[in-house]
Amino acid sequence: MLRAIGRRLTYANVVASLALFLALGGGAVWAASHRQANKVGTGRLKPNAVTAGKIKANAVTTSKIRDNAVTSSKLREGAVSYAKLAAGTGVVATATSYSTAVDGASAVGVGFPTPISFTPAAGSVYLMSVEARSANLARSGSEPCRVTVTPLVNGSEWGTEAPLVLTAFQPTPEAPAGVVPAAGATTPIGLAATGATQTIGAKLIGGPRCASSGSVTVAIAVTQAK
Repeated sequence: MLRAIGRRLTYANVVASLALFLALGGGAVWAASHRQANKVGTGRLKPNAVTAGKIKANAVTTSKIRDNAVTSSKLREGAVSYAKLAAGTGVVATATSYSTAVDGASAVGVGFPTPISFTPAAGSVYLMSVEARSANLARSGSEPCRVTVTPLVNGSEWGTEAPLVLTAFQPTPEAPAGVVPAAGATTPIGLAATGATQTIGAKLIGGPRCASSGSVTVAIAVTQAK
C-alpha cells in the first residue's frame, strides 16, 4: 500500500497539498483574530487605561456626551466666556469693577468704570451673573479673613441671592492653599419690573483681619434669554 501511495506522490501533488493547507490555515488564523478583534469591550479595559492622549482629536462630539453629563463642577474656571454663550442669549450689560481694598473697617461701595443698568422688556427673561475675584487675599494675623460681596439693585441688596464669600484661613489637609479666592452666582432679575430701569452695583465688607495687600474685583453681566 505504501508503494502505491509513493508511486502517486508527485512533486505537483505535494505543492498543491501544501498550498491548500496554507490557505485553509491562514483563513482560520484570520477568522480567529477577527473574532478576537470584536471582543475588546469595556470589561477588557484596565481602569484608567484610556487617557486624554489616547483620544483622537475631535473624537468626542456633542452626540457622544450623555445629557446632563457636563455639570458646572466639570467646567474649568473661566472656561465659559461671553463669546461661548449660545445663540439667542444676548449680553445686555456688563462691567468689571476697579480693585477694592479688603482691609477696611466698614462696608464700602464697589466702583465701576461705567454705570450698569438695563430696562426689562415685557416677555423677556433676564439673568444677572456676578463674580467676585480676589488678588493677594491673606490674613493679617492668626484669625481668618472673611470678605463678603453683595450685589445691589437700585441701591438695595439683591435679595434673591446670598452674599459672595471669599476667605483666607489656616491651611488644612482638605484646603492646603488656605484661601477661597473667588465666588460667583447667577439668578433671574427684573421679572416683576417690566419697563423700570434696574441699576446694578455692589458693596464689599472686609475687615482688619485681612492683609492690606489684598483686593477684590467684581464682574457683573446681565444676559437676556430670548
